[in-house]
Amino acid sequence: MPNIRIGRVKVGDAPRVVVTLTAPDNLAQAARARASGADILELRLDYIANRPEEAIVAAVRKIAGKCDLPLIATLRAPREGGARRDGVLGDDKKREALFQAVLPHVDAVDIELSSPIASNVISAAHKKDRAVIVSYHHFNSTPSLSRLRALAQLAKAKGGDIVKIVTTTRTPVEMIRLFSLLHDRPAWPLAAFAVGPHALLSRLVAYFFQSSLIYAGLPGKALPGQPSIDDLRTALKHFGLS
Repeated sequence: MPNIRIGRVKVGDAPRVVVTLTAPDNLAQAARARASGADILELRLDYIANRPEEAIVAAVRKIAGKCDLPLIATLRAPREGGARRDGVLGDDKKREALFQAVLPHVDAVDIELSSPIASNVISAAHKKDRAVIVSYHHFNSTPSLSRLRALAQLAKAKGGDIVKIVTTTRTPVEMIRLFSLLHDRPAWPLAAFAVGPHALLSRLVAYFFQSSLIYAGLPGKALPGQPSIDDLRTALKHFGLS
């Protein structure tokens, strides 16, 4: 397994818990996530994408200066679950420029495999020695295992240091497909789990199968189909996984 790090946190040798912040300039939320046992914070900048670029960069700079946890900058496109369609999300050039502007203040970026700006964002991040998560989301179902494997390989070939595959599992067969992908144990960090009604279950199984990253939200602030960090930690402890 290559030595991939998001800030000071090594990724790939054991599951790391990422807590998503939908108010990425809220220091109280960051402190709450840290106290709950987060290893890494994800700043969902698409939630504030309607603000001027300089205001978004200032928000990232503020939290980077006050928080000692590694930071992932995510500016999720609307077609893959982004929170907004306006502001910088309405223009790929502006979205790319914002990624470039926040790179000095974060430890990693998350970019969609399907994004037309993926190659440019990946190149810019690597030039600044930042880790790159290349992600794929399928919100209606879980593709076949062969398709999942092909997507993971494509994301890696695109330049992903870490590959993240997120699907919706409607049946036990779909759940098995998703975790068969993790069972393959590629020679690079891979995260895979489900959103929707089986979100918490999927993260427990993903943790057991050594998914490189496990995502959760703050209580009352979690994304749709995402468990809270408190529920995740309680369940992991109950099943002897942490």
